[in-house]
Amino acid sequence: MKHNIFLLSILFIFAISSCSEEDLPEVAVYYTYLYWTSMADHQILRAVYQDDVLLQTEVVYGSLKGLDTPTALVVDEPNQMLYWTDFSTRQILRGAWDGSGNPEVLYTAPLRSYGPVELVMDTERLYWTQPYDQLILSAPANGLGPVDTLFDRSDGLNGPWGIDLEVSAGYLYWVEYEDNELWRVSLTENSTTELIYAGGSGFLNPYGIAISEGTGELFITDNALPGAAYADRILRGSLDGAMKLETVYDEEDGVSNAYAVVIDEWSGELYWLNQLNAGSIYRGGVDGRATEELIMDIALGQGLCIVRSTHEPNVLMQYK
Repeated sequence: MKHNIFLLSILFIFAISSCSEEDLPEVAVYYTYLYWTSMADHQILRAVYQDDVLLQTEVVYGSLKGLDTPTALVVDEPNQMLYWTDFSTRQILRGAWDGSGNPEVLYTAPLRSYGPVELVMDTERLYWTQPYDQLILSAPANGLGPVDTLFDRSDGLNGPWGIDLEVSAGYLYWVEYEDNELWRVSLTENSTTELIYAGGSGFLNPYGIAISEGTGELFITDNALPGAAYADRILRGSLDGAMKLETVYDEEDGVSNAYAVVIDEWSGELYWLNQLNAGSIYRGGVDGRATEELIMDIALGQGLCIVRSTHEPNVLMQYK
């Protein structure tokens, strides 16, 4: 019996040692890419994290590649592409998310119109706002057109700014800062627009919006006008408007003239960007957890985007 046990032990050890590294399952390594725009510096920048450790911060695109006033941006992670709007040139552009190559102009707003401000994307289409023209527009992400006008001033638009998608349900949401309202419309069926939060719901001067499909909530940056009873803040509501708006973060948590807000659905973390001469990106949570300042000294930041990916970051050229 002891002899048999000894033989079995040898066979077991041999079986383990004969397994090559190729037989072992690979553990996926995820990186978090945080992108933002600086209008004053004419740049798109990014920070790359692994396991919450900052690996690198770098300029992705700059004035040498034609950037003037970059505002909003979105990332197409599967194709490693970056899309953004440029207010001064009135353009929507795209380029490699690592800054390699030159940007490609997809769409340009007509002369005598204003540039796009906010931008979102699903798998095949782009949606953006031109608040000073009272427009919400949409076009194929491949740049081949046509550009469709979804809503204009004849539909009652008055300052459409922040825009976001509830992808699973096919809803498009937007904020109108002039009327202090939040609306949505179904993109999958011929339905009328729905007023989710009306003026008087608690808004003072709303701009940015972010949808959390994981919690069924939405978050709005609300920049108070001078002399208002409340300071700048981030509000939380429900996707159907049934929940009363409540303050999640305010000036004591680092909110100061915040225009952009985004959500990392994987971690449940909330990020926002303060548009100041030396602004910062802050991180909190959809649950209102303690905040931290991540990136500082951003000159007039406007756009913000976050994405998780298994694609490894590469070292970018110093000058963009």
